[in-house]
Amino acid sequence: MHFESHNQPDTAQKDRRLVTVFCAVWHQQPDKLELLRSHWENLKSQSIPVEPCYIFDNGDQAPDWLEAPWHSFSKPLTIYEAWAAGVALAGTRYAMNLNMDDRLATNAVQELSKKAVETRSALVGGDWLICFDKDHLTQEFPVTGYDGTCFVPAWPPRPCEGLRLGSGSGERGTYGAATMWDLEIIGKWYPTYFGNGEPILSIGDAIFWNLLQGKGLKMTRLRKVIGRYYSDPNAQAEFRPHKDNELIKSQGLSTRSFANAVLSGDFSWYGKAEAFAKKPPLNKIEQKSAALEAKYRKIFGLPEQAVAAE
Repeated sequence: MHFESHNQPDTAQKDRRLVTVFCAVWHQQPDKLELLRSHWENLKSQSIPVEPCYIFDNGDQAPDWLEAPWHSFSKPLTIYEAWAAGVALAGTRYAMNLNMDDRLATNAVQELSKKAVETRSALVGGDWLICFDKDHLTQEFPVTGYDGTCFVPAWPPRPCEGLRLGSGSGERGTYGAATMWDLEIIGKWYPTYFGNGEPILSIGDAIFWNLLQGKGLKMTRLRKVIGRYYSDPNAQAEFRPHKDNELIKSQGLSTRSFANAVLSGDFSWYGKAEAFAKKPPLNKIEQKSAALEAKYRKIFGLPEQAVAAE
């Protein structure tokens, strides 16, 4: 495993951007380039400048027209490995995820970052209008209130005019389809694996939110519709079969994150279940990786051992 980076921002600029918005560009994504183009346009249309970060996997390369920062990893990544890479590679105070088929209101990043700064929150989220077709992909729209919207708890959601996710009001229990968090408070880490080394496939964001809540960090909901969330149970990771709920109970959570590998440059353990067994670090890169892992064990109050199975 290795990765290469392109179109990197000038970190020496005086007026650095406040928010990185990262996106996993999965190598098997249908209509990948069409989605990427409208996604990038959505970020360029934000009322404050944002720093995009596109994560390609399986050796995929960005099209020539993509002038945004992007990184290509040589092997396939899960969605949460890609998100962890986005967190690790962010050069701003705040990070935010945004899926390929979701879109932000034009002033969403401004509203969320303002709320995060004002409330000194570790994480902020808002509400999302649920879409069942793809008309929203190229639309521009502002942040709005709840007038004309409704909440129905059924999951997967069923087509209904004005249906919202319920993440801004707390009715759903989630914090969003996408959220923004403070890297100065949380650090560059994202849950990626269970204790036995198996990758998290579907509930990584829920695990992340639960960890922050368990640490007593401030999490704030914006009671406004900040974006449009595309729902398709036949094509999205959150609806695919998985064993995540069973694995988190039986194996626990590994504090080893893919972000550790990106930050340290140590990919020697990647794809090797036995590498999750505890071994003394052998060289400077492995020592750096181990130090990062120990740091986040302490931050999130997780057991001393790297994995539950040790």
